[in-house]
Amino acid sequence: MRYVKYLMALAMTGLLAACGGGGGSAGTPIGGGGGTTPTPSVPTLVVTVINSSDAVVPSISAGGAYTARATLKDASGAAIANRLVTFALSDQTTAKLTPTTALTNASGIAQVAVEPVSLSALGAATLTATATVDTATITGTTDFAVSASSLVLSPLVSSSSALASGGNATLTTTASISGVPAAGIPVNVAFAASCGRINGQDASAGSFGVTTNGSGVAEVSYTAVAADGKPCSGAVTLTATSPGATSQSTTVTVAAPIANTLTFVSATPDQIFVAGSGAVEQSVVSFRVLSSVGSALANVPVDFSIDTNPGGVGIGASGSTASVRRTSDQDGLVSVSLFSGTIPGPVKLRATLIGSSPAVFAESQNLTVASGPPSQRFMSLSVSRTSLEGWAIDGTPSTFTVRLADRQGNAVNDGTVVNFTAEGGQIARSCATTRVNGISSCSVEFVTQNPRTADGRITVMAHTSGTKDYVDVNGNNIYDAGVDQLAVMGDAYRDDNENNVADVGEFFVPRGGTGSCPSAGGAFPSKSNTCDSGLATTVRQQAVVLYGSSMAAISAVQATAGSVSFRLHSADNLLLPMPAGTAVSGTGAPTTCTVAEVAGAPVVDVRPTIGQPGESLATAVRLTLNGCVLGNSVSIKITAPSGLTTTFSVPLQ
Repeated sequence: MRYVKYLMALAMTGLLAACGGGGGSAGTPIGGGGGTTPTPSVPTLVVTVINSSDAVVPSISAGGAYTARATLKDASGAAIANRLVTFALSDQTTAKLTPTTALTNASGIAQVAVEPVSLSALGAATLTATATVDTATITGTTDFAVSASSLVLSPLVSSSSALASGGNATLTTTASISGVPAAGIPVNVAFAASCGRINGQDASAGSFGVTTNGSGVAEVSYTAVAADGKPCSGAVTLTATSPGATSQSTTVTVAAPIANTLTFVSATPDQIFVAGSGAVEQSVVSFRVLSSVGSALANVPVDFSIDTNPGGVGIGASGSTASVRRTSDQDGLVSVSLFSGTIPGPVKLRATLIGSSPAVFAESQNLTVASGPPSQRFMSLSVSRTSLEGWAIDGTPSTFTVRLADRQGNAVNDGTVVNFTAEGGQIARSCATTRVNGISSCSVEFVTQNPRTADGRITVMAHTSGTKDYVDVNGNNIYDAGVDQLAVMGDAYRDDNENNVADVGEFFVPRGGTGSCPSAGGAFPSKSNTCDSGLATTVRQQAVVLYGSSMAAISAVQATAGSVSFRLHSADNLLLPMPAGTAVSGTGAPTTCTVAEVAGAPVVDVRPTIGQPGESLATAVRLTLNGCVLGNSVSIKITAPSGLTTTFSVPLQ
């Protein structure tokens, strides 16, 4: 019934409006119009935007306190309380509402905060409020503008206008909106520097942004050190910017860096050899000049002097001991050449900053003048086992070890590379020396495999760069051509057929010498007519390993009631011994005849003589018997390391 009365009232209102009565106008909008209040003939919802003074405003800007207000009244003009009102904006990229709903109070008013989405937001929007009265939806609107904020940055202030090299300063500026510090609105302020860092980050390539605090203040730390670690110097421009505000700048003066540190960088190489050794005699020693903040400095003069000189070491030039001055490069590096003398020993080079007070200096580390490279006279090649079961078996191992020293008998430098070649089988290509208990050596593995030689003798050679031997006639510890007596030595070669002559097809290491000299073989083979007058040579030594058989042969058998003796050979080549470790045992028949002792077995490692391929290396074996008489027999069993056995029956005659 109430709803019918409402419709009737609505109809009567329409009739009165048509007749020009009722005091209203059919064209008056509900709400909107900047808050124009219509003649209440139906429930109304009037929407306005007000400022902090409760005055209706047509626009808002950042920094102000603005409210979206909706006033809800019934048809009689009475306020409607406790009714939900929902607010909305047509454009949320310019302004925002917080929150979007509210209940009307006793005066029928519901309101929420409205503000620009950012300091740079510009434009206009329609504010809409919606409520429900009984079952009818009531809507009100109003339009408003979003104006540019009046953002201002205060002059940029540095805590210090003059900084030491690599020094720090605090930079501050205050953001104000409409003349009031932006206390409730975070403002992003970007800081930049023509050289240096802002809050630890490079600020020369781009700006570094921070947000103002609760008092509207933006604060950063400036450091006068560039991104590459080098200190800034001279006038540095510092800038603060924020969108919509005029940028602010200031200038600080940074003192020029002062060199106050020297550090040793390297000596390349850190070991050189005595002059005239034929090896490296020069090292480049480098230091770095640094400022108080640890940055490299260019164009700084540095004096070099020798602090420890074992004898004859030169600085800047061979034999010169006078101080040398050099200037650091763009990376702060300053270098000088050091030349070895005639006496081995440790060297210390001192670098001193010019004009520093007190004197700033640094010294080289681990720089040494060594006696020399490997000497031919001090090369030694050893083989763990030369008599191998390899005639028909692959993989039987042996270890080759090289020991090297210079001409004074001192260990050579760690990392000296020794190369290996083999006539047959397989050997590791090289090893690098290390010092164990001060002794320099290195080892490689050799195994039996193809190719195999007809005589079962395999030649292996080790070689490296080094020096010939010489007699130091004038006693100055260096080789003087024409004065000292130099050992004659041609190119190194591997004497595969052990005939003491370098034949076509045999491996050799050419050095380009053409001087006349004889051929040599043996452990240190030297190719004829390849000599020269220089000290440098290929240090070399060779060894021979034997490929013994797995099957045995015996000869020169002598059998009596008291013993059986014979020569033990490899069955495939009677000049070769059985492999090292071959076992020999015997059994008498009848059982009263026993073997009491075996001499010459297990077979020891037989070492061949290099250069004598025709030598007989058979092993003498003797079995001592007990309780045997003529007419008895002895069964002899020979077992190779691989387990293969050969048996011989020997009658006692």
